[in-house]
Amino acid sequence: MEVTTVMGASLMIGSSIFLYIVALIIVLAFFGYLTYRVSPKGKARREERRNRRK
Repeated sequence: MEVTTVMGASLMIGSSIFLYIVALIIVLAFFGYLTYRVSPKGKARREERRNRRK
């Protein structure tokens, strides 16, 4: 009985760490996308591309 409790606890801890890492990656990707969109260099690059097409 004791072994299954310990195993369950370690599984819960492991999955929570995995979920935490996944959430961290999602947040980093989101902020990276936001900073890329807002950054002036990216804006200038997009305007250049738009002007080149015309």
